[in-house]
Amino acid sequence: MHTADHPNVPQIMLPGQAAAAPGPLDMANMYLAHYGFRRDLGHLLTAIGRIRLDDRRRVSALREHHAWVLFVLHHHHTAEDEKIWPRLRERAPGAIGTIDALEAEHEACDHWIRESTEAFQAFDSGPSEQGRERLTTALRTLADTLGAHLAHEETDGIPLMMAHITPEEDAEMHKTIMKDYGLRKLVRLVGWTSAEVPADVEAQLRATAPRQLLMISNLAGRRYRRRTAYLWG
Repeated sequence: MHTADHPNVPQIMLPGQAAAAPGPLDMANMYLAHYGFRRDLGHLLTAIGRIRLDDRRRVSALREHHAWVLFVLHHHHTAEDEKIWPRLRERAPGAIGTIDALEAEHEACDHWIRESTEAFQAFDSGPSEQGRERLTTALRTLADTLGAHLAHEETDGIPLMMAHITPEEDAEMHKTIMKDYGLRKLVRLVGWTSAEVPADVEAQLRATAPRQLLMISNLAGRRYRRRTAYLWG
C-alpha cells in the first residue's frame, strides 16, 4: 500500500467546506455529500420556521426529505465506521486520538438524528408552535453538531485517508456503497448531490464525468429541482 506512488488529484471546494486536502483520492463524492448535508439542514430550518401550521401536505413532504437526508447520512457514516476508520487504525497508529474523536462525533450526531426524527414525526402528526420550537432546536443542534464534525473530517480525517488509503481501495469502497443504494435511490442521490452546486464546481465536475453519469445527472437534477421548489417554497 503506497499512496505516494499515485499523483495528486484536483479537488473541489464548495461553500462551507473547511479544507480540500491534496492527495491521490478523488474526494468529490464526499465533499458533495458534506455540502448536501449542510445545505439541506439549512433549508429545512428555514422552511420549518416559515411554514403555515395548516399546510399539512408540505409539512409531510419536508419530513420525508429530512428522512432522505438522514438516510444518506446513515450510509455516509456507516461506510466510515466500517471501512475507513478500522483501516486507518491499523495504518496510522499515531493518529488514534483523531480517529477516536471522529468516531465519538458520529455518536454525538446520532443523538440529534434521533431527536430531530422524533420531533419531525410529532410535528407532522399535529403541527403546533410548541412542536415547531422543539423541531427547530433539534435541527439547529444537529446542523451545528454535524457541521463541526464535517469540518474536523475535512481538516484532519481526509488527510489521513489521502496518506493511508489507495485509489484502488477507495474505488472499491465506492462500488460497495453504490450497490447498497439500489438504482432508484442512486438516481435520487445523483440529483441530490448535484443540487445548487456553484457554476465553477459544476464545470469542473462535468469536465471529467462519464457521459452516462451526465445524462442521469441532467434528468435527476431537473426532477430534484422541481421537488425542492415546492419544499423550500
